[in-house]
Amino acid sequence: MRIERVEGYVRLVGRWDAEQHAAEIENPSSRYLAAHDETDIAGFAILQGIGSANQCVRLRRIAVGTPGRGLGSGLLRSVLQICFEDVAAHRVELVVFVENERAYRTYLKTGFSEEGVVRDLHRDPDGTFRSMRLMSILRREWATRL
Repeated sequence: MRIERVEGYVRLVGRWDAEQHAAEIENPSSRYLAAHDETDIAGFAILQGIGSANQCVRLRRIAVGTPGRGLGSGLLRSVLQICFEDVAAHRVELVVFVENERAYRTYLKTGFSEEGVVRDLHRDPDGTFRSMRLMSILRREWATRL
């Protein structure tokens, strides 16, 4: 939760309260993955849909405490390795706020394809609706990048 509360992140990656995280942690089809630095958690990712019949995993959230140092890219590559090798996913998908250009570029660089813009998908606490890009990467696309 500390990482979600980095200045400006609420508009880029979202924010859950403790109860939402606790419920997600208890969900058997979800996984929390953490990246550590020398002393603490430096980033995290939330996966949903583990074990689905369609073999589609949703990367619900990924964030790092200090962006711009390459940790997020490394965490994303590790997450994809877990999804395709350990969880046997066929597809990994995510949605990213259209305003989050840094993340969007990272996803493209990592091999994700944009499938389109989902209009007014997210409603902020102030009632404002925002659009998000739907992106995905398939197992065969990931495998060719290794």
